[in-house]
Amino acid sequence: MGLRRTGAACSVRGYCEESQGPAMCLEGNCFCLEGSVFQNGKCQEPGGVVSPGGPTEAKEVSSTSGEMLTTTEEPEDEEEEEVDPDCGIPKAGSDCFKKVKWAMSDGIYANPSWYPGVTPQSPFTMFQDSLYRSGEGGCPRPCSGGLPPDPLHYPTSVLTRKMRGIKPPKHPFEYNGIEWPKMTIRGTNTHVFAVGDWGGLAGTLPHNSQIIQYKGGQTMGPHTMGRYRTNAKTHDLSCTTPEMADCFGTNGTDCPARCGWLKDVDVPAQHLVADQMIKRAKANNPDYLLNVGDNFYWGGIFGKCGETPMSKVNDVTRAQFNWIYENVYKGPGLDGKPWLSVLGNHDWGGREMDAAWDQQIAYTWVSKRWVLPAPYWMQTVDYVDQGFTVEILMIDSNIEDADEDTSANPEHNICGKLHNPPGSSCAKIGGPSSIESCHDWFQKLWDEGATWATEKLQKSEAHWQIMVTHFPCGHKTKFYKEMHLKYGLDLLVTGHAHYQLMYWSPEKLGGLKCFITGGGGGITSENNVEVDNPDDHQPFESESDVDALRYGFFDLTMTKESIKIESINWRGNVIETETVEPYLGTETRKAELEPCVIPKPGSDCYKVIQWAMKDGGSPWTHFWGLRHQLKNMGTKIYIYIWEYHVIKIF
Repeated sequence: MGLRRTGAACSVRGYCEESQGPAMCLEGNCFCLEGSVFQNGKCQEPGGVVSPGGPTEAKEVSSTSGEMLTTTEEPEDEEEEEVDPDCGIPKAGSDCFKKVKWAMSDGIYANPSWYPGVTPQSPFTMFQDSLYRSGEGGCPRPCSGGLPPDPLHYPTSVLTRKMRGIKPPKHPFEYNGIEWPKMTIRGTNTHVFAVGDWGGLAGTLPHNSQIIQYKGGQTMGPHTMGRYRTNAKTHDLSCTTPEMADCFGTNGTDCPARCGWLKDVDVPAQHLVADQMIKRAKANNPDYLLNVGDNFYWGGIFGKCGETPMSKVNDVTRAQFNWIYENVYKGPGLDGKPWLSVLGNHDWGGREMDAAWDQQIAYTWVSKRWVLPAPYWMQTVDYVDQGFTVEILMIDSNIEDADEDTSANPEHNICGKLHNPPGSSCAKIGGPSSIESCHDWFQKLWDEGATWATEKLQKSEAHWQIMVTHFPCGHKTKFYKEMHLKYGLDLLVTGHAHYQLMYWSPEKLGGLKCFITGGGGGITSENNVEVDNPDDHQPFESESDVDALRYGFFDLTMTKESIKIESINWRGNVIETETVEPYLGTETRKAELEPCVIPKPGSDCYKVIQWAMKDGGSPWTHFWGLRHQLKNMGTKIYIYIWEYHVIKIF
């Protein structure tokens, strides 16, 4: 539809008088802005800001995921024409309208640098777009006629759409426990990457939204968050968070040596790890990634819970995803690969409970590779050419940083009263209703997720069972030990602690293999970087032996017989390798179907059982994880080792 001329001429300075309403100057004449009407001698826009009419009808299209080696058994993704639901025209007399008019009549002449890309002859909509981008005046983005598109720095808001045949949720917990459509993997050289704690500070986002810790951090991120460091062996504090922030803010000129800050490592930490992921992806072509959370420091996505409906991902969220995620992890082997994700404590808000964590869930329905449909959920992967399946359980463990005492641990308590604004609540979208009820809410989330995971493991017939969560190996050991010994959990993937390591005390988990991949580089490593050490990592046998645990990620090679786990540091070196074999468990559907066998006389199994029956007694300190299923005289005999005691022999 064409623009309607008002009949009035532009002023000598090239703008339309306010009496003309929402009008712009074109070739010396005033025209009503698109979407407004000419009535009673002037342009009019009833009802304030007008949006372009909501979502268009979705169309079925083929997947365009490039090198992605996965398919689903669900309908393919739907595509919609991308429409900005927040664009519009400022109402005549509004603050935005007045500021645009002033910019056109006075501002552009007095301070032209305030309006990049705009000249005195530019139309109203370009001035409006300039103010929108600067965050001044409360202006919406113009639906048309604005500055040239800049999707990296100034992305539009976008409506969520059906993904993998699943409609966007009405609230962020609607799909708790969902089994995301099955992924099918072909080929025999099959890899999976695991990474966590990777999302640096964004800097200055659209609308002048700021996530800045130190001088120089105002530019487009990612910027590494500076955090305190401790001595790896003694755990004594060696550098405070303010000191580390000063290291970054002064470019090292005001930085205590004990902080161990290295400009060439700590500043680009996220990019260093990402670069090695990109290099390794070209060779190993991972099928998907396991993301253990802390995706955006300091406090998750900018904004508040419930501020944006689940039907939309706003422009600030998209900018943060663009800068910290989309523009960092890209290239052959990574493009289009699903990131199976959980939320970390910083994603919930870090020291607040009301960050825009719901936008991370909503992003699942605008992205081809971000998969976070709920706080706990699962993914089945079918390796059709190798004849095995994997079930991956994603579970939320952030109860660990949701203290019941609202005064406790104020810098890390999601439920703390020091940093949560008075009256904080996420109740309207099903989240915590207050800081007083916050702990119980997270406890309920954990209890529900743990019960769900137990039921899924018990019924599982998959060859491999993997669990992914944010908090590191060592939390809730009794639960994970039971998941392993009884229900056959094969591998636990975690983060939160800002280093890379295989857990040093697997016996605490009943022999369950577990690793921590918290060195993604979004935040400084727990301990100093040993730049002269080519591995920047030292083998260890106990927690007190941990010496140099830095930035990196993990590469898992998946086969039916085993999972090879390689820890890759920020230099690209393999610094540790472990192997996991499938574990049956004792109270699973697979165990019931497993044929019973009689141990051969003289075999290790036979000798251990004979010793146990005669001398073993209790405790059995050298036989944790023993599992044998026997059949003798038509009776099944199980030996269970639990807390190093024989608890059942029949």
